[in-house]
Amino acid sequence: MYEELTQFERALARFGDKVQLIVGLEVGDKISPEQAYQEIKDMMKDLKKLRKKEKETWILEDIDG
Repeated sequence: MYEELTQFERALARFGDKVQLIVGLEVGDKISPEQAYQEIKDMMKDLKKLRKKEKETWILEDIDG
């Protein structure tokens, strides 16, 4: 099942897992809310870059038909 996922889809699944971990650390007072926010924000930025790269691949595939 997972071998059929795109690179973006796998990264999205990992993102969700990491967010859960970060939220757990913040709720448990192991990291500050600001630190949790910043880490999630940075991960989201990386995820958006990967999505944009994959979207460009989709467009190129459509053009090449």
